[in-house]
Amino acid sequence: MATASIARPLRDRAVLRLLWRVPALLMWVAGGCFWAAVMMRILGRSGRRVSVRVFARGVLFLCGVRFDRQQAGELPSPCLVVSNHVSWLDIYVLHALEPMTFIAKSQIRSWPVIGWLVTAAGTLYIERGRRHAVHDVLHQAQRRCDLGERICFFPEGTTSEGHGLLKFHSNLFSLVERRPDLLVQPISIRYWQQGLASSVTAYVGEMTLVGSMLRIMRTPGLSVSPIFHSPIHFGELAQPNRRTLSDEAYARILAGLSIGQRA
Repeated sequence: MATASIARPLRDRAVLRLLWRVPALLMWVAGGCFWAAVMMRILGRSGRRVSVRVFARGVLFLCGVRFDRQQAGELPSPCLVVSNHVSWLDIYVLHALEPMTFIAKSQIRSWPVIGWLVTAAGTLYIERGRRHAVHDVLHQAQRRCDLGERICFFPEGTTSEGHGLLKFHSNLFSLVERRPDLLVQPISIRYWQQGLASSVTAYVGEMTLVGSMLRIMRTPGLSVSPIFHSPIHFGELAQPNRRTLSDEAYARILAGLSIGQRA
């Protein structure tokens, strides 16, 4: 009886959170779609960057995820950003730091609404199964770097629970082989609930996008902290190539994924 009496208020509060967060997020996304379709074409580069950052932080807020950038630094421009991959929210976490060009799998483009918004933000897509897919996207990424943009991808290639790292794929690190002066910025993304490491935000297995969104929005006390590590200088590696660069980024990101209570 005592357990039931405790569980019911918790369920009621979860429902109340959904009752205001879901419509608020829908309105925010609708406004974002209008802004992307109309205003983004009018704004200059700096205005577009501010718009993307504000929109991303709004998504995190309306999902009930507090954005904590205390362990984040300044991103050089241009640079290559690499991070662990836990959730569909990761893109918004990184955009909330500083808008950047993502390299992502083409399936994201078909996600309802979110896919359209991510595309509008300038994401580059890899068409898996196409022979020259990696070569083509690297060529596009190199042109973006020439414009001073920050390029970002998730070397794991898929999501995990967030407590460890999956194997890194090194193909896209060859962007730095083409441009050795490009700094690589490793970032560890950690999600927390009430100060403890949490996998609530993890978008894994057979979970649907809508199911993941509802799970996040009804959970109290969530926060995210992107942790910056020292940038990697390609020329300073003992053996400068994409595999050793991938290994070094892996080691630094893994170091930021310590399990337990946040300091």
